[in-house]
Amino acid sequence: MADTPRPRSLNPILAQLGLIALLLALPFIAPPDGRERASIAQFVGRFHPVLVHLPIGLLLLVPVLEIGGLLHVSRHLQKTAGFVLALATTGAVFATAVGWLLAWSGGYKGETIMDHLWGGVWLSAACIVLTWFRRGYMAGEGYLFIRLGYMPLLFATIALMSWTSHQGSVITHGDDYLTKHMPAGLKQFLGLKRAVPPAKPAAEPKAGVTAEPLTAAPSLYAEKIAPLMEKNCVACHKPSKIKGGLRMDTYELLMEGGDSGPPVIAGSLEKSDLYRRITLPTDDEEFMPTDGKPALKPDEIKLIAEWIMAGAQP
Repeated sequence: MADTPRPRSLNPILAQLGLIALLLALPFIAPPDGRERASIAQFVGRFHPVLVHLPIGLLLLVPVLEIGGLLHVSRHLQKTAGFVLALATTGAVFATAVGWLLAWSGGYKGETIMDHLWGGVWLSAACIVLTWFRRGYMAGEGYLFIRLGYMPLLFATIALMSWTSHQGSVITHGDDYLTKHMPAGLKQFLGLKRAVPPAKPAAEPKAGVTAEPLTAAPSLYAEKIAPLMEKNCVACHKPSKIKGGLRMDTYELLMEGGDSGPPVIAGSLEKSDLYRRITLPTDDEEFMPTDGKPALKPDEIKLIAEWIMAGAQP
């Protein structure tokens, strides 16, 4: 009696191609749209910052091992590089999937969010392709462009990883995270800071005319409310992270509102969602500020209330 043939295992390359296709489809099927979803999705998604650092470190280690092997530092280094690359690829895929879950469920929206998400997707795909190239590179077989293209592709993948990581830092820390404390000379060399033209000398007053400085008293919003928003709210409501479709980095965008409508209704605390949220119990799901930030102080809440009741002027 003939043995029953065993079912063939799925071709690994086809499985990896399917995985790449799935990752590429995620931003189209369920893009981050600024809406918050199930708590369990947000819970899992918040592991993204933890998971994302593992593939970064592993991928940076791969060229060190490869070059060390080529220089005959140790005959085991290149063999180890393949294992490390496999771990980095697995980590990149998981970090991207969990990152998408966080962006989709956590109320995120904006161009920088999409740049970071697409960077993760393409990085995961590049890592998978990199494992294919490495097989040909190590075996010395197959197409010439695969054998010769492995090392350039490896460094291109690391460059893509650096760009993607920077987008993540912009989301978390702001647009000027890397440049805020950069020396002025380096900023100018990189074209990040324009030279300031010399100021024109002020015209001298005519004889018999006393020149008085023209000063305008700063508004309550400019002097008190805007800095308060910057400190407590803008981190989650800015161009790179538009939670709830609401931006609070300018007066106009704040008053325009987001997915739930305008958060401030001049002259009415009852109708102003901003005031309602900052006065909720801290354990309420709608309490603001979110993400573990401390509640506003009583005098800060009073200041916002006075501004709203006074007409919420810019």
